[in-house]
Amino acid sequence: MSSVPAAEWALFAAHVAVVDWLRDRGEPDGDTATEALRVAFAVHRPEGRAALALTLAGGSAWLYRHLCKT
Repeated sequence: MSSVPAAEWALFAAHVAVVDWLRDRGEPDGDTATEALRVAFAVHRPEGRAALALTLAGGSAWLYRHLCKT
């Protein structure tokens, strides 16, 4: 089993984390992942918060099943 795929995923995750960290410096102007998701889901409204909660719950359930192969 090769470690290259694991290294590629680790580098990808590190790249995303560094980009988000760099964009987080300074004013909150909608350029981080969190800020973009807040706008996309309109979390300032109850419907947006509900949609975000359902998406997170569904995504978590899917990821769990995918990782556990159930």
